[in-house]
Amino acid sequence: MWFRSVFLKTLRDHRLPILSWGLGMGVLAPMIFAGVSRVFANSPRTRAEMLALTRNPAMRLFAEPVDVLTPGGYATWRLSLVLPLVAIWALLTVSRTLRGEEEHGALDLLLSVPRSRVRIAAEKVAAVAVSLLLIGALIALSAFAGAAATGVDLGAGRAALFGLNTTLFALVFGALALIVSQFTHEARTAAGITGILLGLSFVLTSAGRVLSGGEWIGRLSPLHYFERNKPLVAGHAIDWSAMVLMAAAALILTAVGVVLFLRRDIGAPAALPVLRPTPRRAPHGVPLRAWSLRSLFVRSASTAARPALWWGAAVGCYTMLLTALLRQLQSDLSDLIGDITRSNPMYAALIARFTRGGDVTINMGLLNLVFTLLVVVVAAFAVTTASRWANDEEAGRLDLVLGTPHPRRRVILTHFGAASLAMTMVAASIFAGAVIAAAVVGMPLDRGRVAQAAIGMVPVGLVVASAGYLLSGWLRARAVTGILIALVIASFLDTLLARVFQWPDLLLQLSIFEHYGAPLVEGLRPPRVAGLLGVAAAALTLATVRFARKDIAA
Repeated sequence: MWFRSVFLKTLRDHRLPILSWGLGMGVLAPMIFAGVSRVFANSPRTRAEMLALTRNPAMRLFAEPVDVLTPGGYATWRLSLVLPLVAIWALLTVSRTLRGEEEHGALDLLLSVPRSRVRIAAEKVAAVAVSLLLIGALIALSAFAGAAATGVDLGAGRAALFGLNTTLFALVFGALALIVSQFTHEARTAAGITGILLGLSFVLTSAGRVLSGGEWIGRLSPLHYFERNKPLVAGHAIDWSAMVLMAAAALILTAVGVVLFLRRDIGAPAALPVLRPTPRRAPHGVPLRAWSLRSLFVRSASTAARPALWWGAAVGCYTMLLTALLRQLQSDLSDLIGDITRSNPMYAALIARFTRGGDVTINMGLLNLVFTLLVVVVAAFAVTTASRWANDEEAGRLDLVLGTPHPRRRVILTHFGAASLAMTMVAASIFAGAVIAAAVVGMPLDRGRVAQAAIGMVPVGLVVASAGYLLSGWLRARAVTGILIALVIASFLDTLLARVFQWPDLLLQLSIFEHYGAPLVEGLRPPRVAGLLGVAAAALTLATVRFARKDIAA
């Protein structure tokens, strides 16, 4: 049955992601319901600490806390950074659906059967949309079941809206990936550009929450409309216009992407209008003497340099914007707490240190909030490097390299070395972004600590990348990418929730981000860095042994 149409075949290919993303994201709300109900009921001190934390204006940089002392409100606040990540699967899948199949020649075979282009494109896109709806349905069912089991007041309708809201947001970025992929040669380039747009969406929404009078900035971001609805919060009004707007945007963008696909040559990007035609150059011969082919490491480094530069530029700008937003937040607070200063002169000095940005310790503590997210971005970049290795093997791009007189262990080790260099470049861009932005906005920082915090992200990325190299010895590229994304998200959630719910310390130590710590506040911890490097070395050793003994692409 599943092979009778393009729609059913594509939907069948998504069966594992539907279950993993739907159940993986869906279980989070019930877990928070159970944990919050128990902790808040048994610990008034924890309730007070949580209320004080949410009143910290800096927390609005990442999410708007609403009714956080209830299970639904706390779950909404914590999941505001996690549920939008379903859009990552959407943009990756849509990028591979048409452009990726063109790269591998699979679309040529499909177009040879008596089916029109528009039908093939429509069925593939519809399959992705249905997959996202099923993911949203699983999230809704899990939330409803979890609420019923823990005594949380959550009706079936609000649970359905909770899943639908996540689906609509992911559909918007899937549609954006469809359009972007029409102008690129490779699927991963389209996914990377759309990923940058997703990151920009977070920045714009943060600016809309933090800046006084800056709500119009947030309205430029799809994430703003996702956050307008909080179905888990009892009594919070449903903003139907926000949902309709996301649905309309996804539909219009999808239609534009399909039209662009219908009007271009297969295997070539859509033609952009040019004001001045570029003169055609004579074809060159095989670049046998090119500098990038002089050694395995130089070849691997030159291949990794381009994505590293793009990621570095994007992450560096992201760091600069968030650092500037923190400083602006300090300035805006000076008006809000003026009454406190006048009524309590004893606090005047402390408040001045905070609002004027002159205290390095306070600044480092605030910036640490930003770096806890940036280390996740470095881990995401590590996922792309491991996926690139798995894709190169699966697509046969390693065959020519292995035909040269180089042992297999050198091939994988040099590729990993180039990936490590690329991660170091991304970490350096984070350091540069924070330091440059702080200097521009007049926010004193301890640059030594900032350097430690930036370089400390590299071992975290190495653990993720080495795990991907190891998994690629047995699994296909898509499975490797999915497992690594699950590892990163699970580690982030472990760090985010373990202390609030008082989980065992052993469970907390399983998170790679817990071993990163808070270098801006405490400095790097050499034992933990050594532990991360040891895990990465062990995984890379096993990956090297496996690669040396296995059949390629098997």
